[in-house]
Amino acid sequence: MLKSPKTGLTDLRQAELVTLAVYLAGGAAKAVDTEDAAIKAHQMAPGRLCWRKYPEQINLELVRVFLSDAKKPANGLLTGSGKTGWRLTLKGMRWIESTGRLAIGQDHSRKREVVKSGSVDEQRFRRERNRVLGSTAWGNWAGDKAAITRKQAEEVFRIDSYAVGDLRTTKITRLLDTFRDDGEILPFLQSLSQLLEKEGSEE
Repeated sequence: MLKSPKTGLTDLRQAELVTLAVYLAGGAAKAVDTEDAAIKAHQMAPGRLCWRKYPEQINLELVRVFLSDAKKPANGLLTGSGKTGWRLTLKGMRWIESTGRLAIGQDHSRKREVVKSGSVDEQRFRRERNRVLGSTAWGNWAGDKAAITRKQAEEVFRIDSYAVGDLRTTKITRLLDTFRDDGEILPFLQSLSQLLEKEGSEE
């Protein structure tokens, strides 16, 4: 694990490095191919996942091993396979939020509007934000948090009876990633995701 906010990539375990690579390749919202994850990991830590005899070449088999390691229950950071692609789990997304992004030194202090004002992405972001703020769960969050139900949480993440397994997880991680820089909404979404994860484990 990282030891402090100033710690570099060399302090990441291999499973954490490839998890961060999957995230940077879009793994919060879609399945990421092993080769795409390998390229991202190599860009962040050149030589670390390469052949010893040919240090300029990425060792894909080594990357696959560490992706599989990140998926093991002991880590639980990723889901998927080399055939279907790799995605972040809820645990993986929480690791990204709390620790992972520190490793790449991203500056999240700027307001989103400064960067994407007027863009199509920003318009979509605003529509989604208004939808979340208009939800019943948000109304309860501002009042009686204990009144938030599983159904209300599922409505926020647009989860229906057809959203199961990886699709369910992707819907949750995608929305968490959308509001990763929103200090007002992110804690709300994190709380809802934990509610769904807890109730899901009790079924």
